[in-house]
Amino acid sequence: MSIRTALQAFGSSTFALGLAVSLTAPFAACGEDAAIDEAPEGYSEIGLGEVEDLKEDGNWGAATTCKPIPSLTPLKDPMIVVSLDGLTLHLVDRQGTYDKVFMIGPGAIEKGKSLTPVSTGLSSGLFYARTDMPKGIDGSTPAGQTWSWNYSCKIWWKDDSGKQLPVFAGLPFIRLEGPPTLAYGIHGPIDRYTEANGGTLRRGYVSHGCVRMQAADLVEVYALIQGKKTPVRIQQAVERNANDRAIDIAEKWIGSECQVDADCNFTGGLCHSNSYSGRKFCTTRCDKFCTDRAAYPPTFCVADPDAAGKGMCVPKSVPVDNTCRRYDHMKTKTGVSRFGQAATKADVCLPGTEGWMGDRCRADTECTGGKCAPFDSGVAGVGICTQSCSRSCPDTANQPTTFCVKAEAESTLTDGMCVATCFSNDDCALGATCEVEGRNGQASVQKKVCLPY
Repeated sequence: MSIRTALQAFGSSTFALGLAVSLTAPFAACGEDAAIDEAPEGYSEIGLGEVEDLKEDGNWGAATTCKPIPSLTPLKDPMIVVSLDGLTLHLVDRQGTYDKVFMIGPGAIEKGKSLTPVSTGLSSGLFYARTDMPKGIDGSTPAGQTWSWNYSCKIWWKDDSGKQLPVFAGLPFIRLEGPPTLAYGIHGPIDRYTEANGGTLRRGYVSHGCVRMQAADLVEVYALIQGKKTPVRIQQAVERNANDRAIDIAEKWIGSECQVDADCNFTGGLCHSNSYSGRKFCTTRCDKFCTDRAAYPPTFCVADPDAAGKGMCVPKSVPVDNTCRRYDHMKTKTGVSRFGQAATKADVCLPGTEGWMGDRCRADTECTGGKCAPFDSGVAGVGICTQSCSRSCPDTANQPTTFCVKAEAESTLTDGMCVATCFSNDDCALGATCEVEGRNGQASVQKKVCLPY
């Protein structure tokens, strides 16, 4: 779903109400005239997450220097969508032409999910960036540390033992307003934070819940949303436009979604089919080795299952990339031999299915519950995983919840069929749409689900 589509879906009244109704009095006290040198009651600082080098020796270089904010005209009506699967932050002016996507490093994966909270489960579907609040500016020593919703210069971080380090490197820190305990924010890259440019970003699941950005990207976003209470939707799924294309940064890499070879705009880029997803992914040919790119997970050269005698580069299955789960219908294949060097093996991401309700499939044996129901997938022999039900369906950890709807004749099921719940079309496999549907045999109970018909 695009941001402009989201705006239509939510309606202006939703944006006006936002999360303010859920805030407690201590948060409401942080207005224009409130002090910003201490946290609201009930607030607790979150951890930092993975960092390459904390530099506890005190040689902090440029980390204690406030970084300049570019002089840009703020957007008239900004909105942000963060996609955890896409590893993107998408900023648009809903009353203008600005529309740009940035790469991010959100919360690390624990028990199958990112530590970054999604907003899609809230009644409003939103958090807020409060750059309409007073600006906070940290001093160059720990004694100069302040508290704010809206930092133009955040320097210090304090660990559980009380030790303070300048890991935020004098960059903006944009806290997200939401439920009373929410303490997450958008901030700089953390790694190599002592460098003059503010550090470098790893595009993967690396933080303790905050959304990390490249320093140059962060100051641009900060300048453009100044003075605004900006709605922020954080969703799990890859964000998609009205033409079902993934909303992503311009520079594609191995594993990026594509439609044609030209979309894979790196040397030797090829757009490879994935019959499970119905969408395509970027790769490149290889004889034995693949070239890796800074800030991205490592890659590996494997035999192309669709081109005998040829190798292709695919992402390795690694925790920093949430194994392969963020890629559409790519599954971890263990112990895959390197093309041209069979004795060397790795766990890699290749087309496949996790087999949960709503996933595309090729055979009943691929599906939990044992049914790959036919539907108009656009690819011969590809169906969608489901199972029969009368009123209820099973749920499992780290997968979308399910719902029992009336079975269509094409499904070959009787009575009802289990489908995945959703927030928008972004959450559904290609060929399914997110619609409100009544429970099988109990039409008054309704949920938004991915309908494969």
